[in-house]
Amino acid sequence: MKLPKGTIFMPEGLLLSAPDLQSMLDNLMQDHFSGYFRVEFPGANKGFVFLSRGQMLRAFEWTPDLIKLYTPERLFAKAGDGAATSSYVLTAEMAEALAASFALESVPAGNWRETIQQGRQTGFVEFAQPFAGTILYHKGEPIQESLTTHYGEVVCGRDGLSKLLNEGRPSLVMAGDPAKIEEKCSKAHKDLDAMREVKLKSVSGFFATKDALKVEADLAAGWGVSSKGFNLVVESLDGEWLGTLKAVTGCKKPGVMEIPLKVMQEWGANEDQDVLVYPE
Repeated sequence: MKLPKGTIFMPEGLLLSAPDLQSMLDNLMQDHFSGYFRVEFPGANKGFVFLSRGQMLRAFEWTPDLIKLYTPERLFAKAGDGAATSSYVLTAEMAEALAASFALESVPAGNWRETIQQGRQTGFVEFAQPFAGTILYHKGEPIQESLTTHYGEVVCGRDGLSKLLNEGRPSLVMAGDPAKIEEKCSKAHKDLDAMREVKLKSVSGFFATKDALKVEADLAAGWGVSSKGFNLVVESLDGEWLGTLKAVTGCKKPGVMEIPLKVMQEWGANEDQDVLVYPE
């Protein structure tokens, strides 16, 4: 999935480090910016941060196989000493529609208009032939602007919209029910807020709790889960899912999670590896 470009706001491809990216985000928030900026990571991966009227909406990483939500700080850490960064201006409504991209689903091109309009869905439609452009939808209606015909690849003027809708052929349609999008966003942000970084310590033999992880009692209490057992998601620091397993309290070492040696080996994890954990 390729997000459509808005109006260019700063030089494209400017190399920015993690501290630079944080400073840019702070400045854009102070300037009540609406739009997004894109960070080019190694390989085909890209980071996106969306803002609406100076409020940070969402930060995620796009890969060819997955869109993963992040906090801005964790996303910026991937930039290292410098990553090519570009920023684009959109209206607040457009930014909010595109910020939901990670929660959208593919819609068959054959009946896309009926699906979006009758279902009052939010999303976007890309057109490649014979005219190129992207239309953003909010609750079943295309987003229009009275003073601007387009923001980069985003078409919002009445004439341009009519031309694409009447003569264009969609190449990609992504949309979703606003209520379900909000539910996905709330769940994803709840998981982000619950994430904690811990260090893996393997245990075996008599000291191992069979097929269960052990965390500190304070950690479970902070999550509001049962100390007798709950499902815990474990990810590497770069966002790779390692596994989900039952967890109990009982670990006495701060910042540490005990893991059966067999499970750690099955996951391909390492002793003293730092990981992110949160309840399922």
